[in-house]
Amino acid sequence: MSRRTDLLKQLIASKKFGDEKSQEQKFLAATAQLILTDLIGQAIKGFEKHGAGSLILNINPKDANQEAVYVSGDDIQFDIAAAESAEDENTLKFLRQLMEEVDKNDWSKTVLITLITNAGTRTFAVEAGGSQESLRALTSEFTE
Repeated sequence: MSRRTDLLKQLIASKKFGDEKSQEQKFLAATAQLILTDLIGQAIKGFEKHGAGSLILNINPKDANQEAVYVSGDDIQFDIAAAESAEDENTLKFLRQLMEEVDKNDWSKTVLITLITNAGTRTFAVEAGGSQESLRALTSEFTE
């Protein structure tokens, strides 16, 4: 079982049963939808102000600053140059993959949200106008 599956199971775990459990799961889904809607809004504003890029969420529990930050393609290119100078292969790999996602994204339909965790990084192309559909797409890998 993957760490992501474990985390999702912990999120929706409940000692309740029947209607109470169903109501709790609906509340959790609604909460996740509100959070995703807010993140999509931040990503749209970042795109409108800075151009193509990604909203980055560092959700490592050891990091004090867990705010979402929008990073433009120009910022990513700058960081790629810095990682090359420092010969930081892990960061370089991540940034190049992120830049590929930025370059191939269809900005008329989706925005990018990148999660950084202890387990690694993942960039999602999220529908800018449909938070419910985006939520399903983001969580589908956890429920399969």
